[in-house]
Amino acid sequence: MPSGHEPSQRPAQDAVRAVYNDLLQRLAQKTSLFTFRGFFEPLQLHPSSSAHVLVLAAPSAFHRDWVNDHYLDELRALATAGAQAPVDVQLIVGDAPAPAAATAPPVLDDQPPRPAAPLMAPRSAAPVVSLHRGDEAPAGIAGYPLDSRHTFDTFVEGPSNRMAFAACRAVAEAPAERYSPLFLFGNSGLGKTHLLQAIGNEARRLNPSLRVVYLSAEQWVNEYITEIRNRRFDQFRLRYRNGLDILLVDDIQFLAGKDASQDEFFHTFNALYQCKKQIVVTADRYPHEIKGLASRLSTRLSWGLIADIQPPEMETRVAILERKAQTLGLDVPREVLHYLADHVRSSVRTLEGALLRISAYCSMTQVAPTLELVKDVLRPMLRKKESLSFPQIVDTVAAYYDMRRSDICGKSRQRSVTRARQLAMYLCRRHLAASLPEIGRFFGRDHTTVMASVRKVEGLLSTDAGIQAVVSRLEKTLG
Repeated sequence: MPSGHEPSQRPAQDAVRAVYNDLLQRLAQKTSLFTFRGFFEPLQLHPSSSAHVLVLAAPSAFHRDWVNDHYLDELRALATAGAQAPVDVQLIVGDAPAPAAATAPPVLDDQPPRPAAPLMAPRSAAPVVSLHRGDEAPAGIAGYPLDSRHTFDTFVEGPSNRMAFAACRAVAEAPAERYSPLFLFGNSGLGKTHLLQAIGNEARRLNPSLRVVYLSAEQWVNEYITEIRNRRFDQFRLRYRNGLDILLVDDIQFLAGKDASQDEFFHTFNALYQCKKQIVVTADRYPHEIKGLASRLSTRLSWGLIADIQPPEMETRVAILERKAQTLGLDVPREVLHYLADHVRSSVRTLEGALLRISAYCSMTQVAPTLELVKDVLRPMLRKKESLSFPQIVDTVAAYYDMRRSDICGKSRQRSVTRARQLAMYLCRRHLAASLPEIGRFFGRDHTTVMASVRKVEGLLSTDAGIQAVVSRLEKTLG
């Protein structure tokens, strides 16, 4: 029977839930889909919560620590804004006892359990079988050797890659315990390969007996073809399904359209997953956006945690240049670093390549890297980048649709304006390689709106000949 005090608790329960639901809505608007689903959806509202102290239970210590380190202040600010009164947010692990500050609130005994987030699949810990020692791949597996320079210490962390960086560290420290598979995606040159190899290097440092294999999807296909030709298919299958603890696969999109190789990788994935082995895969796009990849494989790649890596922000680009300059032994003035960071935004690889070019020129000519010299040396490389900007792209789209820039960047939701805005965002993303938040700030939108617009246009380009023609004309105009 219901207790005599249950009716009096109902308003308090509703107040707590209202604060919590409002916090979730605000987080969904403020963060990327992958951060929200990967780190915030799995949090559970603890029964000890009150309207003034939300106690959130995380599925693991890593999960709790990551949110505490990166989002605790923002959680408190958003909860306070929603409640219009001070609200504290505290995180615990699972069913751990609640903090003392939240010991006397009503019990939320009727809250239904929330489903696990589809992008995160916490796994129970399992002992790792250690049969191989050393720096080479396991016997019979032709995986690439790991580059010792690619470590977590040499990777520059920033807002654009923070979630991916944290997840990779967790995988290296505890393979197959939390995030297997781990799927990293982002444009070329943003650090996916660096993080992939850093996992292998750190895992071996902590446990030298781990059997770690790193290879590209292209190498997987080539080896598969060779073994089939030589009638050694059974040996190939046994090597990859029984001969390793951590499988690191780069550029999985290379499997697209290669049905036989995909099928074998699909079954290898299943075997490793069932044996609680660690799988980490990289690609240049989200699993379901890889054309030619079987739906059953893309679904499995989405089972664990998916983390995207965006182009680095201005501050991160400067930090990357500073570290690279130290490595090269080059004394670069601050104004030069800011000039490079402002004009080279497409990728970390291009950014470091520009600095390497300057270093080589200064070494050969025995001159210092002044701002004027850098502009002259990099002029051929930067000419097109300097000619394109947010205003130019938006003005080009506006002229095509007989609109004004203020229409596209304004609040109008007319269909024609919305389509022009989507195209402008897509072209900014494609030609400026700016981060989603940077594009969003120019258009006065949230970065999730930019992401949705880019995906909308990409989808239309594959099916709509009219949009294909419009984009082609716009790009010709932009040069």
